[in-house]
Amino acid sequence: MFSAQVVETLVASAVFGLVVLFVRYVLRAKFRQEHRKVLYFVLVLLGVVYVGYLGYIWRLFEFVVGVFATAGALGLLFALALVPYVNDVFASISIALDPYINIGSEVEIEGKRGKIIAMSLTRTIISGDECLIVVPNKRFRDTVVVVYSTKPREKVF
Repeated sequence: MFSAQVVETLVASAVFGLVVLFVRYVLRAKFRQEHRKVLYFVLVLLGVVYVGYLGYIWRLFEFVVGVFATAGALGLLFALALVPYVNDVFASISIALDPYINIGSEVEIEGKRGKIIAMSLTRTIISGDECLIVVPNKRFRDTVVVVYSTKPREKVF
């Protein structure tokens, strides 16, 4: 009439209840007034074992392992997709900490000269000769940049 899983769950619940009563009796006899702190700790441990056993009986861990595997694969794909942007963000941090490169500084990069008019996490915008030059921060960090305004300014964050 009952499935094996239901019977095993009922037996596990009965055993869990008996173990809790036994542990409570032993702790009360042993520790008298301090038994509550130890009892709560032991009950948490027994509860974890009980839930783990029920998860094993009902085959819940197969689903959990599948979910974690899928989440790990999606996380890896997401991380690989963001690698170029992460490089630009770390480059922007190094540019922001450089006292010689500021908004308003006159720079030359790859033969193009202009003033820095904007800096963001992924790119630096330079006003050139009648045009705007958008330079990814990774390239700005990895190539030779000539800074014509050599007075360092204090950064304002």
